Amino acid sequence: MKRLIQGDAIDVMQTLPANSFDAVITDPPYSSGARKEGQKGLRNKMKRATEDADWFSCDAMTTNGFTWLMRECAREWRRVLKPGGHLLCFIDWRMYPALSAVIESVDLRHVGMLVWDKTYFGMGACFRNQHELILHFSKGPPSAPQRRDMGNVIQCKPIRQGEHPTQKPIDLMHKLVSVVVPKGGHVLDSFAGSGSTGDACDLHGCDFTGIEIESRYFEEPKEAHEADAAFWTKRLG
Repeated sequence: MKRLIQGDAIDVMQTLPANSFDAVITDPPYSSGARKEGQKGLRNKMKRATEDADWFSCDAMTTNGFTWLMRECAREWRRVLKPGGHLLCFIDWRMYPALSAVIESVDLRHVGMLVWDKTYFGMGACFRNQHELILHFSKGPPSAPQRRDMGNVIQCKPIRQGEHPTQKPIDLMHKLVSVVVPKGGHVLDSFAGSGSTGDACDLHGCDFTGIEIESRYFEEPKEAHEADAAFWTKRLG
């Protein structure tokens, strides 16, 4: 079963039943588009300082705004997770310390950190960026993994010119799902974006609930995304 809900992540999660998800796997806005705090939130609001039709909202909040949003989300993540349930949350190096502390503050257990190796580098100052981070937490002692052949550095090429500016590869999301979610389990993605987590759940054989606030990403995937999903269905099936 795949369920998609359009709305604010916190508002929607507050309507979901407690202890109902085996995992939360999500990719929130990092709010780290500026290297200096003063370059964020120039309109004294939590949302993006400049209008950019090609990007998405809430990606240039101040650190205070980001911390508030993520703590409210983390409170709901803890509530809706089953005991032993897993949280996997994408983030970058700038906001990793803030997000890690916020999640820990709601009494979720820090299990570890994963590195997504994109296999080639992009922009950067001295050492050019080649990775993103994935925080791993659990509600109490973590439930046993479904497989033990996956390292904490996962190599996977990123999506270029996808349906969403930060669209994650289905291959990457399937690897994450396959480790922490049992067959027939239930996954929540509170920042669903283009829906790659849901496609990974389809491949794994588990239920999915996705929340997305922006209508342009909530709509059905276009042909390119459908073709990508079909490719991985064939390759992984």
